[in-house]
Amino acid sequence: MISRFTMTFPDAAGFKREYDVSAEQTLYDFHRYIQRDLDYDEAQPVLFFTADKQWAPQRKFALMDIDEAELMDEVSIGSLVRAGHHRLLYLFDVLCGRSFRVELLELLEAAPRARYPRLAAESGEPPVQVGKANHAMSAIFDQAMPDVDVNLYSSSSD
Repeated sequence: MISRFTMTFPDAAGFKREYDVSAEQTLYDFHRYIQRDLDYDEAQPVLFFTADKQWAPQRKFALMDIDEAELMDEVSIGSLVRAGHHRLLYLFDVLCGRSFRVELLELLEAAPRARYPRLAAESGEPPVQVGKANHAMSAIFDQAMPDVDVNLYSSSSD
């Protein structure tokens, strides 16, 4: 069984993605696909939450074992859908608290030889991964550490 989810961002009316995800795949598989599709940095922390009808977060899922969160790689999409969790929040910018709304649209039969997860539809540009709060943190860092060369560890082909 394939779950088709629509993903939106409340602050960007034109942004929308539809993803098809196999019931056997985990939240971690879905997370990795979203990151690649949106060209986001996978080193940034993220969380999934189940959500109620008002989009309030419920159960928490993390990449690592942190404060009462379940692990993404241990939770299948099918188990969430069967349990009636048809709304998810995908917190992609932890410092600013920005998240995508992910909602089950429909259940489909798997297409022959199709690979999942996969992008079913897209519109609009995704929001930047790191929000304004990170710029404030950068300014604080710059004030506290004015002599640190931020390019010290960047690769250069000069």
